[in-house]
Amino acid sequence: MLISSVNLLPDDMAAFVRLAVLCAISATVAISVNGWFQALLATVFGDPAPRAQGRLFGNPLRHLDPVGTILAVVSGLGWGRPPPGPPGRQGRWPSVAISAAGPLGNITVAFLLAAPVKAGLLTWTYPSPDGLNLVMTGGLRSGISDVVGLLVIYNLLQAAFHLLPLAPLAGYRVLAALLSPSAAETHQRFQRFAPVLLIALVASDYVLRPGILWATILPLANWLAGLATGF
Repeated sequence: MLISSVNLLPDDMAAFVRLAVLCAISATVAISVNGWFQALLATVFGDPAPRAQGRLFGNPLRHLDPVGTILAVVSGLGWGRPPPGPPGRQGRWPSVAISAAGPLGNITVAFLLAAPVKAGLLTWTYPSPDGLNLVMTGGLRSGISDVVGLLVIYNLLQAAFHLLPLAPLAGYRVLAALLSPSAAETHQRFQRFAPVLLIALVASDYVLRPGILWATILPLANWLAGLATGF
């Protein structure tokens, strides 16, 4: 996302700073939504940890992971702090539901935010992740549309990215909860390399243009954005 717009720096520093702030806000919101929905469902299943950690009705920044958040601001793809404890801690199916609640929460919030666009109250300027346009350069309605567009696409990218079966993403925890104990142990040993692999995959996408992630995640995010906005 932001990294694709560094060409703005020599020509319009103010525009790049404005875009950087909006990307940071959008990434924070998307990651916090993901974590809050997981914390909410974990609490429903009787887990006291999210409330004790202030992740239920506390500071939304408690959901953020420093590396995952920076990556999300820069690229649009990142992660937050996973639910406490190992996968399967609450039982197989509750753990699956808790992990899946994060991406589903992102999709729900994206559709709610896009409702004014679908109703024709706001315009839809698709914030392409491989090269953002200038934002908030028009009137009030245009500015609100830009903010909503970024929030929608960040939430949808967060949801699609979390389908990958790599730690600390939701897909990893879902798969780990469903595997047999022996297979889960093998899967877990591999996951210590997963964050580095995720960073490498995100970085390679901006070299290969498009890379593996954009070729798989972006079509899903685009399809969901079309459903949400009607465009």
